[in-house]
Amino acid sequence: MLSRSKRKLKAAHIVEALQSEPVDIHSLRKLSISPGGLLSRKLRRQVWPHLLDVTDTHLKCPKNVRMHPECRQVQLDVNRSGGRFPSTMPKEEVDILQEQLTDLILSVLCTHSELNYYQGYHDICVTFLLVCGKQLSFPLVERLSTYHLRDFMVRSMDSTADILNYLIPILEKSNPELVKYIEKSEVGTLFALSWLITWYSYVVPKQEDIERLYDFFLSCHPLMPVYFAAQIVLDNADNIMDGECEMARVYQVLLQTARKTDLPLETLISKAADFYIQFPPSSLSVTAIDYYKDGLAMSTFCDYALVAQHELPDAVLRRRGLYSSDRTESSVNTRPSNADSTHWSAAKTAAVAVGGAVGAAAIAGAVNLLEWAPHLLGYL
Repeated sequence: MLSRSKRKLKAAHIVEALQSEPVDIHSLRKLSISPGGLLSRKLRRQVWPHLLDVTDTHLKCPKNVRMHPECRQVQLDVNRSGGRFPSTMPKEEVDILQEQLTDLILSVLCTHSELNYYQGYHDICVTFLLVCGKQLSFPLVERLSTYHLRDFMVRSMDSTADILNYLIPILEKSNPELVKYIEKSEVGTLFALSWLITWYSYVVPKQEDIERLYDFFLSCHPLMPVYFAAQIVLDNADNIMDGECEMARVYQVLLQTARKTDLPLETLISKAADFYIQFPPSSLSVTAIDYYKDGLAMSTFCDYALVAQHELPDAVLRRRGLYSSDRTESSVNTRPSNADSTHWSAAKTAAVAVGGAVGAAAIAGAVNLLEWAPHLLGYL
């Protein structure tokens, strides 16, 4: 927890970065990642649009959104979302926010017919609604849905399964014995599904912790929630392995690890950032070429960060001839590579070379320039 003097100083740095001409995105990302994140909802409302590269914050919602075919399912989920709102909030206000939440979700779906609703999406939207309000939430959630969440919003679960598959290789880099134990229990990775598809909104008990995590995730590569999941599991390794290696028990223990009220959030964020730099997504595939050939929207982040107007992931995938709204095969090879011991040093050198570059992430090729690394290294 930051002292009052440190919070005041950090807030001044955030305001200074916002008032720079142009806005100092590099500093905003570092400040969002560093301890305490963006400190307050007032600052988040100002910074989150820049982290998502949203320039038009007055985007108009489409009309007649309640005619969308997913409306009934959305309403059912929204009606069950009462626990996400502050317990002290009057019921009348909760009712209003739930109506706004329904319209927010349906507005995104009506704007992007290629996107499919999934249960858990509403949990992410609740966070934006609570922080940003009705008007600002729509352009931010619209951008988030077409970039960071794109792989969760296809019709099949294949892309989501591919993303979950990154968890075990990350764990294996740090604790091979834990991985052997988990594999022996045959529990798989589905325990982390609700963590990822809700950006932890469904499982982390404290709203302030959820908002802090969003500061972190919005400043990083879309796979960072997986790296964070790995740190939660690693932090509970002793408890996980302290008992019978049986699927039901291990699953229940894993499921509860993110629900702790005393979650060491800042420590986990620090470790996740450190692991991302040491073992970027490409190092968890056999070769960088395999990663580039994958049809995940997340694999396009190098491309869209390096072209004008930040191309949509779908556009990049279509150009590669890989786009499909109904993927039937998983093409990611998530086995760890045999990267040598110089990888960490090389990554840091590459990061320093990039300097103040701002981008989503360089998905390692021959040069392996980690665009996120400057922000993360500035934090570690």
